[in-house]
Amino acid sequence: MRKSLRRKMSPFLARLMGCAVLLATLTSMFIYHSNPVSAASQTGRHTLPSRAITTLKRYKSTQETSKQKQLQLSISLNLRNRAGLDALIAAQNDPKSPSYHHYLTPQQFTAEFGPTPATVESVVSYLKGQGLTVTSVATNNMLVNAAGSVATVEKAFGVTLNDYQVNGRVVYAPASDPTIPDTLSNTILNIEGLDNLVLYHHAAIKQQSRQATGPGKGYTPTELRTAYDMNELMNNGGTGAGQTTALFELDGYNPSDVSTYLDYYHLGAPKYSNVLVDDATNTPGDGAVEVELDMEVLSALAPDATQKVYIGPNTVPGVNDTYNKIVTDNLAKVVSISWGICELNSGDAELTTLDNIFAQGAAQGQAFFSASGDSGAYDCRDGSTLAVDSPSDDPYVVGVGGTNLQLQSNGTYGSESAWSNQTYGEGGGGGISAHFTRPAYQAGPNLTNLNRETPDVSADADPQTGYSIYCTTTDTICAQGWGVVGGTSAAAPLWAALATDVNEYLSKQGKPGLGGASASLYALYNTPQTYSAYHDITSGNNLYYQATSGYDNASGIGTPDAWNIARDLLTLAPGGDHGSTQLLQNPGFDNGSQSWTEHASGAYEIVDTTQAHAGDTSADLCGYATCNDSIGQTVTLPANTAKVVLSYWVYVSSQATGRNCTDALTTRLRTSNGTTITTSQKLCNTQASGWNQYTFDVTQALARYAGKRVEVDFHGTTTSSTATAFFVDDVALTATHS
Repeated sequence: MRKSLRRKMSPFLARLMGCAVLLATLTSMFIYHSNPVSAASQTGRHTLPSRAITTLKRYKSTQETSKQKQLQLSISLNLRNRAGLDALIAAQNDPKSPSYHHYLTPQQFTAEFGPTPATVESVVSYLKGQGLTVTSVATNNMLVNAAGSVATVEKAFGVTLNDYQVNGRVVYAPASDPTIPDTLSNTILNIEGLDNLVLYHHAAIKQQSRQATGPGKGYTPTELRTAYDMNELMNNGGTGAGQTTALFELDGYNPSDVSTYLDYYHLGAPKYSNVLVDDATNTPGDGAVEVELDMEVLSALAPDATQKVYIGPNTVPGVNDTYNKIVTDNLAKVVSISWGICELNSGDAELTTLDNIFAQGAAQGQAFFSASGDSGAYDCRDGSTLAVDSPSDDPYVVGVGGTNLQLQSNGTYGSESAWSNQTYGEGGGGGISAHFTRPAYQAGPNLTNLNRETPDVSADADPQTGYSIYCTTTDTICAQGWGVVGGTSAAAPLWAALATDVNEYLSKQGKPGLGGASASLYALYNTPQTYSAYHDITSGNNLYYQATSGYDNASGIGTPDAWNIARDLLTLAPGGDHGSTQLLQNPGFDNGSQSWTEHASGAYEIVDTTQAHAGDTSADLCGYATCNDSIGQTVTLPANTAKVVLSYWVYVSSQATGRNCTDALTTRLRTSNGTTITTSQKLCNTQASGWNQYTFDVTQALARYAGKRVEVDFHGTTTSSTATAFFVDDVALTATHS
């Protein structure tokens, strides 16, 4: 058993802290002063419509917003060649296309479709010239974040911000539409952060008619697996092993609650880690019940999957940055979303911003499953205006609606109806988008509207037939620990878990996974299959739309039969053997050193939390003098391998001051007995920098090793006089099947 001794704290880190203090002192002595010119006084301005103007027409401002108030802005930029991107995604989903299931990396996407560095610089230059502080630029160049006082923001965009009383909240918003220079009119798509009117809501709702005092009151993991035919899938290699699923969240959670749930239902050790966005913290709030519901449902149905819990602030800039982080990280091929907002309240520019982000995810083979809302066909919650929920309205997102699930006495599937409750004004979200046109994949019986229709699929969501969860947060449902929760935000992680299991199953069969999922799910609906993939919901309504035979806006194309879906997908795509498989287990070190073999000459624990690319941990090699550290994992290459790619992220932090390569990180591929097959890379102390991703095509080097065991090995060394730390994270050894 490896002994974990002390955490490393190199002298270099201590010197860095001292340098940071000195730098802060010097910075305070040399403050840059600019003379921002009022946007309102300039000519040649382009107007960007503000979502808040229309919404606040019936409200009277109480006062001007304090000029000293600090704002956080998110400026989204237009993509290049959006038509080309849509065509590429269509080809990636076409089994007859050479591009079928050949997905882009984030770097490839940025190079081909992202705003150019020159475009970004033009925006950054303008913002800085107006006195704003540019706090970050997204790696795909799609989002530029900036900060400044209300006074500075007003001058930059030619607006005046006022305070309003709206439904008991004091909100701020511009009194007129913001403007930007005409020279940036084709560059800047949207400016978010000029108002705080919008708050995203989660869809988790409690059981209303009976007290829930124990896990038996709600559907258990066993009952859900049986109802949706997941047992056979899980028995045949579909438990989520080797897969990573992302959870989009706008609140924190209690880890002890999740652990209690896992322990009670014998679901194994926790396999989740947090990715905190925009200074968010894992602090449970009013929405914590949603986060814990997502994590527990996903654990129930994909118990071996790694969960990445992305937590961001509940602001529009926070929402955009969190989605964008999921996409640019590209660690998860399945994403569960249970937070949303009425499409009509979101604004066209923000809907397009999100669509750009989801389109990148689709081009990278990521599938997004989003709750369609719990207000039936009236997502704006006024009971009279037909509206759908964002982001389930997006064509690159699978919208998940809700049903009432009834089991037979032996626990097997009985029947389902579309969920609605007239008394409480609740039901599964669904209807016709007012913004998006109907995508080409959304075809088949009953699909005739020119605009995007939701939901796509459904699952149990009625709180009367809800899910057993454990939570001890401030929400009233959690007062007694065990409770029953419903809502489409329970159905979304159910579908995400199913997709995760299916992806593992397909990869073990040498087949491509679901990718963006939408096209494959509708292909099963539109073409005769060997097995019946869906339960067709033909009764009930969602407060307006009736469930009927075939597709309907109350339940979509139906609820899943997981084992049948998996088997149908095996034969859906002729020539579909070109899928890629991640061969490594625990690639982001989220489960410590599990699946890795490590050696540290200084008797340190190599996997720690000192510096992580995503999540909380990474492999920390060296960081002390005369180091000789290594960490590696052995895998079996598939016999039908056509291409093998090795990629990983590295952060180099060095105390060495010379120009010579005294400390090194060597990346090797070796045989199972330790013989070096090829050395992919040698990084030195002279290459110290922040996180960088490195990718190598090692197909030729491994050509003789198909069907054999090979090891990915990272080896760090330092001299007796210097200390360089090499951090490695998010490693991938991907085999493409022939």
